[in-house]
Amino acid sequence: MKIVSKTADVLTTSQSESDEKRGRDMRKREEKVGKLSRQLKKAQERCADGDSDACEKARDIRDQIDDERGGR
Repeated sequence: MKIVSKTADVLTTSQSESDEKRGRDMRKREEKVGKLSRQLKKAQERCADGDSDACEKARDIRDQIDDERGGR
């Protein structure tokens, strides 16, 4: 019985482990959104100065941010 119990413990993810993983994933997504937001600001500034390539890049970055946030 001890072997079966130990195997079940190894194969089972605890609720706290799941919560920790979810928290890490959320932090990584928010870090990525923060980086993308900074890139977006720079692209928008260049777009406002008349750089049409920067305008396209800003649209792409906005799409990436939406994707990271779950399509909001």
